[in-house]
Amino acid sequence: MKAYGNPDSLALAPQHVLFEKRPDGIARITFNRPEKHNAMTVPMRARLMALVQACEQDPEVRVVVIGGNGKSFCSGNEINEDWGQRKPGQKRMSLAMANRYASDLNYGRQGFSQAITRCSKPTVLRLHGYCAAAAYFMIGTRCDLVVVNPSSKIGALEARFLGPAGAVSATHINRILGTKAARRFGYTGAAMTGEDAVRMGFAHRCVPEERMDEEVQAIAGRLASEPPALLGYLTARLRAAESLFQTNVREVSGLLFSHFLQADHDEAHFWTKVKESGVSGALQADKARLAAATGEGKPA
Repeated sequence: MKAYGNPDSLALAPQHVLFEKRPDGIARITFNRPEKHNAMTVPMRARLMALVQACEQDPEVRVVVIGGNGKSFCSGNEINEDWGQRKPGQKRMSLAMANRYASDLNYGRQGFSQAITRCSKPTVLRLHGYCAAAAYFMIGTRCDLVVVNPSSKIGALEARFLGPAGAVSATHINRILGTKAARRFGYTGAAMTGEDAVRMGFAHRCVPEERMDEEVQAIAGRLASEPPALLGYLTARLRAAESLFQTNVREVSGLLFSHFLQADHDEAHFWTKVKESGVSGALQADKARLAAATGEGKPA
């Protein structure tokens, strides 16, 4: 199968996603691209998937901890390298293009997400700073236990110009946050704080930054100390129950098709701006357009 990405991102993937297997049965997967808030390149997503699958097959691994170095856990996908970029002015994809993209995304984006979802080993997420876009709805919603801090900023922050994240992972977001909360955060693109995340049921503990490592280790250590047969039995029961939520490949593929075929002018405008002025410039332009449309920021 074709390896997606550019030569630099392919070569740097092992440095951008670190792995450590410890004697206590805890495996740690750490994003290590802090200068970009750990934005995931295509090879980073492929490596994350491969590492989770390796942990699944390793009898010495009992718990998987996922985190990130630097100021944030992860800001989502690396837009400058992503499949979602389109030609300037292109408002919608052809069916053939959507079919290709859905297949690529199912293997790439959804591959790592499905690996986490189906992993029989408990997964613990250490979430600090930004957890946005794909990191939110393809990692955060899939990990079993999530530890945050008060300054965490979590959500589909790009919802204003790319549409609610529910277009891809509606089942996960709705079942975790509840339909009303999913609409509130999905429609507005507002970020959840750490306290919001605990209150909504997305996260399990909210502790100060300096206590996060201690808290994550305590949770992971407690799980790793359980008899493997018992832990496997409990996770299998939970995974069986989750199958009722229609999170299988067929359902996900359908959501991806609908998302790509229904692109509007705002999304095309955003991708065009990305090519002209980079992600930062596109975000600033979107804020300006939103302010002009809503009257925000104008003198009373």
